[in-house]
Amino acid sequence: MAAKAQAKPDEFIWVLFAGILAIIMMVFFWGMPNSNQENQTSNATASLPEGAFTIGTYKEDVPRVIRIGDFGISHSAGSSVIASKKYIEVSKGIFEDKRFSFSGEIGENLNDIIDGWIVVDVLDTSSGNLIIKFNNEVVYREKSSPGRIYVNVDKNLIKNFNVIEISSGMPGLQFWSTSVYRIEKAEFGINVYGNVKKTYDFELYASELKNFAKGSVKFNVDEREGNGNLIIKINGKNFFNGIPSGSFSHDFEIFDVGLVNGINTIEFSTERDTSYKLDDVEILIAHKENLGKQRTFSFKITETDLARLQRGVKGKISFTILDSDYGANLAIKITDSSGMDHQLDYIQSYSIGKKVTVNFGPNDVKVGTNYVTFSVSGEGKFTLSNVDIGV
Repeated sequence: MAAKAQAKPDEFIWVLFAGILAIIMMVFFWGMPNSNQENQTSNATASLPEGAFTIGTYKEDVPRVIRIGDFGISHSAGSSVIASKKYIEVSKGIFEDKRFSFSGEIGENLNDIIDGWIVVDVLDTSSGNLIIKFNNEVVYREKSSPGRIYVNVDKNLIKNFNVIEISSGMPGLQFWSTSVYRIEKAEFGINVYGNVKKTYDFELYASELKNFAKGSVKFNVDEREGNGNLIIKINGKNFFNGIPSGSFSHDFEIFDVGLVNGINTIEFSTERDTSYKLDDVEILIAHKENLGKQRTFSFKITETDLARLQRGVKGKISFTILDSDYGANLAIKITDSSGMDHQLDYIQSYSIGKKVTVNFGPNDVKVGTNYVTFSVSGEGKFTLSNVDIGV
């Protein structure tokens, strides 16, 4: 009886030992339980910005440069020989009337002509008058000696095509003789204000006119002679009339100069007795254009991160909204490692300066490199900072 009672404590010890050993093995294989394990957050490996950044859609002035280049303009007085003839002989007698005619065609604008002139170099002469007609009007009738004769021609007589006739008058009382003039050279010329202008055609497009912001003309004044104004016209309308110097820039509006869809014309000229040399002449046409901006950042999800998400842990994307024009909603999406997009949230209500947190789950990401994109829905902009991504 005593031997049987002694055996019971031994069996209990062995059972207790086996239980302790089982607990030790469970701890070894499964780790110590932690009631806060699922609430702990580990930062995913992410490529995040330093400091603040701005995203959004907004209007911005986009310029287009139309380069004209370097050129000179002037409006100054000068002389131009229109026609010249040599070795002329004219004579007049009872039975003889030998005349000489030549023409001179003017290509310049007649408004720029001051007057005209005829020069005749007489080598030899006998009795009688030398007669010079310009467009059938007598401009000179005198008995002349050898030498140079200068005849002024009134501006009103000058046409684009002109005829000069040289002849001799009768010898006077000695009617039986012949009057002769031998001429070495005869010239017809004009005095003009040489008005050298610069015109340039440039094209504007419908989209530029519809969203027109401003236009401007820019250049450098390399040289100036005289005190006259520089005159700039666009489509025939005065845009600038003054004396520029150094670096010049002058703005214009769409209706000031009558801009049209298609070809427009700019003209540079100057007042009399003045010349300009202009360098790097260009027209800038700026129009407003809607620009879009978004920012994308990468982050990696490991198998451990995905397992935590599958057990119910929430992934977090946190950031601070530093500024906004309240014109749009903030959109956040994730593009997983397979390239599939997952829209997370459209943030419509927010406070400037406060932290915002957006959650994601196991169906929004995959193991590997994923991407989070901040963009706007509508027209507006946001300035964000302190972006953090964690699981």
